[in-house]
Amino acid sequence: MKTFLALLKLEFWEHKGSFLKTPIIIGIVLVAMALLSYFTTDRFILDVSGGDNLQLAIGTLQNVGNDKINFALDVLMLMTGSLFHFILFIVVFFFLLGSLYDDRKDGSILFYKSLPVSDTQTVLSKMVTATIVVPATFIFGLIISHLLMFVVISLILLINGLNPVTILWSNISFIENWGAFAVGCMVQALWALPLYGWLMFASSVAKRRPFLLAVFTPLMAGFVWYWYNALVNLNLFKFGFFQTIGMLFAKATTPFATGFGNQNFETMDFDPTAHSSGEVIYSMLNGLMHVELLYGLIFAAVTIALAIYVRRYRNTV
Repeated sequence: MKTFLALLKLEFWEHKGSFLKTPIIIGIVLVAMALLSYFTTDRFILDVSGGDNLQLAIGTLQNVGNDKINFALDVLMLMTGSLFHFILFIVVFFFLLGSLYDDRKDGSILFYKSLPVSDTQTVLSKMVTATIVVPATFIFGLIISHLLMFVVISLILLINGLNPVTILWSNISFIENWGAFAVGCMVQALWALPLYGWLMFASSVAKRRPFLLAVFTPLMAGFVWYWYNALVNLNLFKFGFFQTIGMLFAKATTPFATGFGNQNFETMDFDPTAHSSGEVIYSMLNGLMHVELLYGLIFAAVTIALAIYVRRYRNTV
């Protein structure tokens, strides 16, 4: 266990920039956008509060019901959470894509081989880093980002003579929204696990440019399979090829869409702005009941096992 924890720490410190700094940068950008929108809104012609300026529009918040303010804050926190989920997927994607290839490219695999660490431990430590460690840093980053945003909004309210405690802080559902993001990270990792396993396999096999193997190989295979079945039986697929790929991508990048199973995008009635954080959590957990997830986990286990096997016998690019 100590050896495995040491490997996790090693992975974290080697990629500290992308794992820790990325969510912090996102938070800084969100805060900067909030400040920029406040200081520049009056420069535009807006139909707010009957044409009044932004300060007067903010003043009307004290006449708005707490339920509407709570709803608006839930929307804000869920939408920023969706942004963090998407960027989390991108960070993990490129981390796993180079996880085993870069070790062979820079020769550091020889260092790993000299340690009393098995290839299984090394590969699994990278997968655990991608599915647990990185999401944990993004959860931390999201919490800090939300707190910074609400501090900035509080200052704006104070400047305009309003009480931020009664208008803002008392209407924020911290536990529910942060819990929804944490559950979303778990759901995202489970749905994306077959893709993560494939990325590790491609990273272990590729002699150069693992991106081409990881992305274009399944795309070409999908095109060939789709058109073959289209010629044999035009009604074989309920969805079109691009709709199917799009749905799988949506489940891997935006866990809020996983609670709706195999619905078509045209009939998918999910709208994050129309549901509370509790309903979002329920829909995500409900999405784990589909048999497709089990197939994905089996595929992930096979690809990870293959990545371990290949790494055992390949030390160079």
